[in-house]
Amino acid sequence: MKKFLSIFLALVMCFAVAVPAFAADTAAELKFGDDGKFKIMQLNDTQDMILKDVAEVKLIMASIEQENPDLLVFVGDQLTDFFPGANIKGLKKCLSNLFDIIDSYDIPFILTFGNHDHDYEDMWPLEEQMAFYKQYENCIVPEDGFNAGTYNVPVKSSDGSKVAFNIYMMDTNNKRADSDLLTGYEGVRPEQVEWYKQKSDELKAANGGEVVPSLLFQHIPCKEIYQFLDEVPYDEAGDDAVFSIDNFKWYTLNDKVIDGVLGEVPCSEPLESHTGQYQAWVEKGDIVGAFFGHDHVNSFYGKTDDGIVMGYNGGTGFSSYGRGGDRSVRVFVIDENAPADYETYELTFNEMVLDIPFYFLDLFSPAIVTTLGKIFKIILPGFVWDLILDSMA
Repeated sequence: MKKFLSIFLALVMCFAVAVPAFAADTAAELKFGDDGKFKIMQLNDTQDMILKDVAEVKLIMASIEQENPDLLVFVGDQLTDFFPGANIKGLKKCLSNLFDIIDSYDIPFILTFGNHDHDYEDMWPLEEQMAFYKQYENCIVPEDGFNAGTYNVPVKSSDGSKVAFNIYMMDTNNKRADSDLLTGYEGVRPEQVEWYKQKSDELKAANGGEVVPSLLFQHIPCKEIYQFLDEVPYDEAGDDAVFSIDNFKWYTLNDKVIDGVLGEVPCSEPLESHTGQYQAWVEKGDIVGAFFGHDHVNSFYGKTDDGIVMGYNGGTGFSSYGRGGDRSVRVFVIDENAPADYETYELTFNEMVLDIPFYFLDLFSPAIVTTLGKIFKIILPGFVWDLILDSMA
């Protein structure tokens, strides 16, 4: 009898272990719905702190409940840069404030890292940070990516017969030691670009030689984001122009932009660097959109001359600077039959919760640089301005 009970209990234990493993694999498979649609919600720069960001949580909850997305995508800077006396316990508390709520919605989520997540790398390695997220049942970050923050997640067709869409997540590393103030971020490394190219080829081969349309998300924009900006003379810079403290020049959006606003000069990889990332997108022809975070007061997106759509979601969190009540999430609605013609739009705190025209931390926005530039325009004669520009050339 005891032997029978032992065998019976062993079988029960095996079954108990096997069921969760099977459930996890099943939950990780993303598919288009029966209506042929798949909805993604982008969130970035939540930069959570020990005290729960109540306004951010309200925005995210209201957006999820209205949109019912199929996937949540966190695009870096889940951790804040302002954390005196930081330790791992405190950092975990910051993240738990938000992700305990996120996981309660039973919606799959993935993420990559931003520069401020990298700031804590010596204390809390990225692999260990990712292990924290993977404790959550609905985190579906795969184990077989290039590294903890660089991987892809396929989306099956509605009938489950093939991979109909793909999502790339790319880790853009941290600030370069020898960098300029604004355009001084490392961006992706050459070996990440090679990984992307190989993965693109693998997906294409498995799809009968047809490229698999893909959205790509990363924290730091590639330098080609400047294709959407035109330099304007300082004496012609209107209210929609922004000022760069790197080169004392003024910029405005051009007609390649489809929608959105320019609130600060993009803080990209160095303009003189060449990661080859954008060129790889053009070569492979699978990227139907590349979207970034990092620049909290930019929300524009557009299409380059090469046909690559690129753009931003503005910052989501209130624990750092932003656009007042225009902090946002970005939604993508992809049609299985026309994946390149997806619909995208932002949902703001003003729209989803209530109107906050100004927030204290917005005093620290890089947009202040534009105000500084306007003051320079008023107090500096034109010839002095020209001398400054010549000295910087």
